[in-house]
Amino acid sequence: MINQIRAHAETLGRLPAVRRSAYPMDDFVLAMCEAGRADHLVTGDKAGLLALGTQGGTTILTARVLLDRLAK
Repeated sequence: MINQIRAHAETLGRLPAVRRSAYPMDDFVLAMCEAGRADHLVTGDKAGLLALGTQGGTTILTARVLLDRLAK
């Protein structure tokens, strides 16, 4: 399974400096979204990441909301 993930993974270079969250690890995730030009960040972190709504071009949402959007 790890090899299959590695085969499809995108390796990111230098991450941009992001300071938006009260939690440093959240800033790291937001920086990865920016560097990877992610369309969506799926999380259940209601008090942290979900409260932000977006990061650059990335929409931050729950798995349920993403599934609802994909079903349309």
